[in-house]
Amino acid sequence: MLDNDTLSQLKQLKKNIEDSKEYAVGIVKGTQRKFGFVVLDDGREIFINPDQMQKVFPGDKVKILITTQQDNQASKAKIYGSLIKLIDSPLKAFTGRYIVKGKGHFVEPDLPNLSRWIFIPPQSRKDAKPNDFIRCEIKRHPYSDAKPQAKITEVIGAADHAGIESDYVISKFQLEPAWPKNWETSLLEINTDAREDLTALPFITIDAASTMDMDDAVFVQTTEQGWQLQVAIADPSALIAVDSELDRLARQRATSTYMPGRAVSMLPEQLANKLCSLTPNTTRPALVCQLEVDKQGEITSYHMIEAMVSSKAKLSYHDVAALLDQNGSEEDLIDGNKHKTTLLTLQALSDTLLNHRKQHNLVIPNRQEYRLVLNSQRKIDHIEPTQKTSAHQVIEECMVAANRCAADMLGDQGLFISHPGFRSERLADVKKLAEEQLSLSDIDFSTPQGYQQLIKSIDDNQLQFPLRAVLSRLLERSRLSDQALPHHGMGLEKYTTFTSPIRKYSDLTVHRLLKSKIRSSKTTIVKAEDLAIIQQGQDNSRQARYQMEQWLKCQFMQPLIGKTFIGTVSQINSNGFAVRLNEHLIEGFVETRLLADKYSFDPMRLRLTSKSQTIELSQTIEVMVKAVDDNARSIRYTLPPVIEDKGEKQTETEVAS
Repeated sequence: MLDNDTLSQLKQLKKNIEDSKEYAVGIVKGTQRKFGFVVLDDGREIFINPDQMQKVFPGDKVKILITTQQDNQASKAKIYGSLIKLIDSPLKAFTGRYIVKGKGHFVEPDLPNLSRWIFIPPQSRKDAKPNDFIRCEIKRHPYSDAKPQAKITEVIGAADHAGIESDYVISKFQLEPAWPKNWETSLLEINTDAREDLTALPFITIDAASTMDMDDAVFVQTTEQGWQLQVAIADPSALIAVDSELDRLARQRATSTYMPGRAVSMLPEQLANKLCSLTPNTTRPALVCQLEVDKQGEITSYHMIEAMVSSKAKLSYHDVAALLDQNGSEEDLIDGNKHKTTLLTLQALSDTLLNHRKQHNLVIPNRQEYRLVLNSQRKIDHIEPTQKTSAHQVIEECMVAANRCAADMLGDQGLFISHPGFRSERLADVKKLAEEQLSLSDIDFSTPQGYQQLIKSIDDNQLQFPLRAVLSRLLERSRLSDQALPHHGMGLEKYTTFTSPIRKYSDLTVHRLLKSKIRSSKTTIVKAEDLAIIQQGQDNSRQARYQMEQWLKCQFMQPLIGKTFIGTVSQINSNGFAVRLNEHLIEGFVETRLLADKYSFDPMRLRLTSKSQTIELSQTIEVMVKAVDDNARSIRYTLPPVIEDKGEKQTETEVAS
């Protein structure tokens, strides 16, 4: 038998060995292959071998033992992680495709970096058919035996079902949570006595002809100093109780999602299209911003009030533009002519407001947007650029003016839209480009003033280099903030929006903040967790629309594989460049590593260069459709093959012509 000293020594030795081991907690990161990593709080990524990865999902929080092994084939030791404990697994539900292989039934998850099928036992298959799109819940985690199981909660539809693309992304991003039963009973009573009666004023609404959820109406009249503009915004906050179940679901959606051929409203249709919408000749609660604007376009004063209004007409952008531009038919002008004086006054005000913004703030050229036109099978018939009309400009200037007043009224805290300008890590590149292309130096481009000076110095007609396009790729995205921060893109010290409360929960929140100011009541504080929920909802909506459109574009491009087109370079990075076809207006990516020439990438100028050519943003180029992957929603182009002919290089297209 071992004596006490020996036992103590062994115990101490065991403790020393245990103390020498390195344990850590981190998040599992998947890859396109079978191995993975655990990302630690200190930023280290610890390798996890394929056998270990079979026991976890990407996103799992785990405890691991870190070991170091010297590899005889390598100059330095390799670090590995071994799973010790599963702490948390956030993956509860997901969408995917139903796969039957032999006697096995599986779901192929539509999740980034999870490239494995998950078994579905017989009692959990819900009559799904092979290749159906489905929604599932995790029934058994793989940690214990590397054999996860799932159960089907919804059969979304067959791959050939008309409209499956929108049905699928709506389920994937949970854009349509069920409304509570009898939600109407939770609506608040409108206290009309506490609101100013503006129902006699001839407000008019200008919107798309098909729009039902009308957020705004405007009324304008001239004054000795310039104009008085009144912007009436529908007030759903008058009906929806804070933190009611209806309110929480609207917050989760965060925004209405407008997909080709399908709209998903943030609010119940009865509320969005009827009870709140500023439909003509119907009395509705509204938040009204009353502005005084001088003849130079300066907002000299404003007043925000709670009111009852009644729009006198709904005019379409098309008809209003026809009147303002004097190019419509008599039929186009019938409704507009009834309000011609008001519309012409609005146009004069709008032009003045726009000129003032150009002089004192920033008005960035609008990015060209595109509309997918679907056929009866809900597939792409064609894609067309959307045109911004004079009518759109009129309403935009009215809304921007009212939103600026709202931001001013909020003060330093509330809910704002900030735009930080250039990414901090790219400021050195911006400085070099400004000096190289515009001879601008000793300017701090991280400030709103420096940013504005740079953008206003760009004359696209005088530059051979696509400076504006390059700079636009070096910008941060705008974001929500509970603090008043600059909006570099508009050249404003602060900005918010309250003009779309039926369609955007952030605007509905701003309504509540403004009303607390109007009533001089305790100011509502925007909670960080609510801000995160709203931001996530907006991101989900954006992703859903993008994925649905990309899916439809892949289907459209499938028959065009092998054909050549002329396009415009729209994006460039170290891996290649994206091209938007001039004919079909669809983007695809060209991987330079697969091309015959070797390309070097200039990250400052966003330029790719080989021995034979240079590729820049906005450049016209010929490409060939190489491959389309419906599952990955990716479209790949390549450069057409070059044919040698009498010592001269020609493309196949040139030879054919």
